[in-house]
Amino acid sequence: MKPIVPLVIHGMSRDTILNGYNIPQEAAIMVNLWSVHMDPQLFPEPNKFQPERFLDLDGNFVKHEAIIPFSTGHRVCLGEHLAKMELFMLFVSLMQRFTFHLPEGAPEPSMLGTLRLPIAPINAPFPFELCAVPRG
Repeated sequence: MKPIVPLVIHGMSRDTILNGYNIPQEAAIMVNLWSVHMDPQLFPEPNKFQPERFLDLDGNFVKHEAIIPFSTGHRVCLGEHLAKMELFMLFVSLMQRFTFHLPEGAPEPSMLGTLRLPIAPINAPFPFELCAVPRG
């Protein structure tokens, strides 16, 4: 729903002019992926969990060009394909083996998250409770 790494920092290898701006060699450039994923013009009600916004009328997944959690262009994350395969296998395995629900009376998890700074800013969820009941 939101990028795990909302701000990506790149360095320039040579002097560059971009849209009339002079960017010197070795300047630090911050790419704000958060601003794209949370843009209400691209995604109405961006804080609302709506997976159906990525489905066509037949229920098939439709790739949206503004979904760029692994960045884009020449600087796209080299681990994108591995991460997608790993996440797919993890979630399919969990969904096959468990049914998930909130404990009775527990609040729904927050959709906001919090920024943590171990090395780079990381968008992490707030702690929440969840029951994983083995399927029979």
